[in-house]
Amino acid sequence: MKKSLIALIMLAGCGSSEQPSNNFSAAAGGVGAENRIVADLGLTGLYESGSVKQPNQLCIVDTDKGPAQFGLVVWGGNLHNCSGAGEAVRDGQRLRLTMAGDQACEIEATMKHGAITLSDTIPDGCSYYCGARARMDGATFMKKGGTVEDAMKAKDLVGEPLCAGLSENG
Repeated sequence: MKKSLIALIMLAGCGSSEQPSNNFSAAAGGVGAENRIVADLGLTGLYESGSVKQPNQLCIVDTDKGPAQFGLVVWGGNLHNCSGAGEAVRDGQRLRLTMAGDQACEIEATMKHGAITLSDTIPDGCSYYCGARARMDGATFMKKGGTVEDAMKAKDLVGEPLCAGLSENG
């Protein structure tokens, strides 16, 4: 009897009548609990890697009207760099960055644990956005902040805000 009572108490302690809430907004697409953290974080923010003196930077600003907007700078040798801006479209843990410029460039990336990693294979058209000694292949950026103000901390090649002009309202 004593063993049965202990087992019953242990079993009752393992369950809970309160279920976790899966009430997500329609904008989040009703994703499951395994994607909740990713969905709740959003894209907006500052992502960085590399040296403190010349960090690789990616800034993204979610918009209410259409795809998120981004800007990026990736440094290479002898101050050569890759830089550009455009639209960012997210599908779960996948991210597609499409440069807005004279040459077609669509970069596939993955998002995992607060990091965005560009594909190891960047399309040939993207070389237009890079100096001779710079490459974007496999670049990883860690999220440093998740607000528009954080995104505005990213600097372009001359020290101006990289994502200036981007707003949450598109």
